[in-house]
Amino acid sequence: MDNRSKSTDAHHWAHYFRPELFAETGEKSVSTLMEYLVECQNREASHVLDIATPESRLEHWKSRLNDSQSSSGSGLFKHDFLEQLLCRSNHLHDPRYAGHQVAVPFPELAWLGAATALLNNGMAIDEMGPASTPMEEAVMQLIAQYMGFGTKSGGILCHGGTLANLTALLAARQKKAVGNAWEEGVQTPCAVLVSDQAHYCVDRAVRVMGWGKQGIIEVATDDQHQMSKGDLYQKFNEATAAGIHVVAVVGSACTTSTGAFDDLEMIADFAEAHDVWFHVDGAHGAAQVFSSEHRNVLKGMERADSVAMDFHKMLGVPALCTGLFYKDGIDAYGAFSHEAAYLYESQNEEWWNLSKRTFECTKRMLSAAVFGIWEAHGPLLWESLVDRLISRAQFASAQLNLRDNWEVFAHPKSNILCFRLKGVNNSNLRAKLLKHGPHYIVKTRVNGSDWLRCTFQNPLTTEDDIIELIDRLEELA
Repeated sequence: MDNRSKSTDAHHWAHYFRPELFAETGEKSVSTLMEYLVECQNREASHVLDIATPESRLEHWKSRLNDSQSSSGSGLFKHDFLEQLLCRSNHLHDPRYAGHQVAVPFPELAWLGAATALLNNGMAIDEMGPASTPMEEAVMQLIAQYMGFGTKSGGILCHGGTLANLTALLAARQKKAVGNAWEEGVQTPCAVLVSDQAHYCVDRAVRVMGWGKQGIIEVATDDQHQMSKGDLYQKFNEATAAGIHVVAVVGSACTTSTGAFDDLEMIADFAEAHDVWFHVDGAHGAAQVFSSEHRNVLKGMERADSVAMDFHKMLGVPALCTGLFYKDGIDAYGAFSHEAAYLYESQNEEWWNLSKRTFECTKRMLSAAVFGIWEAHGPLLWESLVDRLISRAQFASAQLNLRDNWEVFAHPKSNILCFRLKGVNNSNLRAKLLKHGPHYIVKTRVNGSDWLRCTFQNPLTTEDDIIELIDRLEELA
């Protein structure tokens, strides 16, 4: 019997492939999502973040599973599932959100997300990405050249900065380490130089490659919170004298905790002088290359061998979507050298078979959003967004400097601002803010001290929102 005859059975798979059901549930979802956006932008919620304990939140979702296993009869989910998902999540679209480094995505990109989820082209090989793979190749070449990398440059998209940094260091290992590391393993102890304020994913990548604790050499930072030139050269000389081969140096643009940018020009000079790979972890701040006003902190990035840049931090693209750019596009093939006869007709460099350059054998159609924005706007939309977000941090810094009882860690060069109220426990103050609402911010720890930390991700955050946040913190203190 044809399974389609069972299409009225709510527990049968055929029911959920009907285009009519797709349209019906789509209309309901659009209405619900629009209401959510309106509520967020109107600041109607009492809290940006659900303040319930992890245990109570787990119990809520467990109880839903225990209550019923039956379908609502209209759509794949129970009737209130989407509403519950929305109300119990972190509301990034609320202008009072100034938390972690995740983009407030352009709402229109949700439709691309729906289309690519429906298409589900995996992109490992050419046949599984006939549209999205050439889109990725074209837009990554253009953006790489815009960044100053020249006509031989290129790049790939992957799921997150952690994976991009690991992939870049794998390419560095293959090009700079002695012998063929992919086939034979490393022949001598290897290491990477990196700021002591760098993101922990760099340390994690080195350990994943099997280099152990000695494989990550931390360089001290100076009073500008940048990698110290003197200590960089000293640590390199010490490692070389100990028989350790320094393969790469990683510059931070910018650091996650405080938003400080390393002196990339100085690091580029060092890398060229000592023939090491220069990688820039620009997961957050490399996006400032699109801003004529704020790109000066990236001077020297165009001399790097590779750069990681998250489109899902300052550029309004949903997570995860990270670009890994190479000055010489051919270097991307060095990171991985698998032979797979069932996939590839040739073992040569083929841009159309993306799994030859990425850790992921299957990935989402990440290029749709990046290509679509660049095709319609080039760098202009991203420039306006980046400028707006950084202006929020600089306005907040100026307001705090007008009040005697506040201390700002450093003038913000990005959309990250660290600050604290003098004479109080700032960790407890942040906890009070989360409990009583409505704003959402985070905290960090620098040199043994707690600092409040805002990453201004929502371009709809106004100056009034910022003043209200500062006033609220003072009230709760």
